[in-house]
This record gives sequence, structure tokens and C-alpha cells, in this order.
Amino acid sequence: MNIKSKSGFTIIEVIIAIIVLTVGVLGLVTTAALVTRMIARGQRSAVASSFASRRLERQRIAACIAAQRVNGQDTLYRGSNWVAVNTWTYADGGNQNYRLKIVTTYKTTKNRVRRDSTETTIPCNTFG
Repeated sequence: MNIKSKSGFTIIEVIIAIIVLTVGVLGLVTTAALVTRMIARGQRSAVASSFASRRLERQRIAACIAAQRVNGQDTLYRGSNWVAVNTWTYADGGNQNYRLKIVTTYKTTKNRVRRDSTETTIPCNTFG
């Protein structure tokens, strides 16, 4: 009896291996695209948050002066395109405390917009 053993892969095994490899590669490509979008969203959000933070610090000083304690709005531009818009409002919290609310609107993908808000209480107590 002469039995020859053949080594190697059958065509079915090769096709299954290619399918498994393709599914894995497609999963990696999808994940990479998702991570790229998340990074871009995070960068836009960080720019808007920084813009709101700078406005809050400027308004913190102005809150204790009645003539400067006014609602307002400002816009951050990159070139001729707007990136973010801050709108701030004051509310009297009593006992010389004022609530400052800043609503930031910024662009996301495909010219959609998103809004985030920040609120704080500013004490204007004077000791004398």
C-alpha cells in the first residue's frame, strides 16, 4: 500500500482565511474612521470651551460693576468663518451674588451646530 499524504491547504480553507482576514481589516478601518471623527469633534469642543472660559474670566471682573454687568455676545472667527459664539446673561442671586451663564454655540461636521453652557456664581461682597 502506497498512501501519499498531501500537505497544503484546500481552496475552501484559503477562502475562509481570506474572509476572516477581510472582516478583521474592515473592522480596523471602521474603527480608525470613528476615532478620527472623535478626535476632530474633541478639538472643536476644546476650542469652544477655551473661548467660553476666557469670556467667563473677563465677565467675572465685570460682574461687580453695575455698568458693566450687561448681557452680551461675541464671536470667534478663523479667517472669515465663525468657529464659536458666546452668549452670556446675568441673573441677580441676592446678597450681592450674581449668576453668570455662558452658552457657547460652535460648528460641528457638515455645518451643524452644538451648544454647551457654563454657569457660575460671582460674589461681589465688600467688607468695610
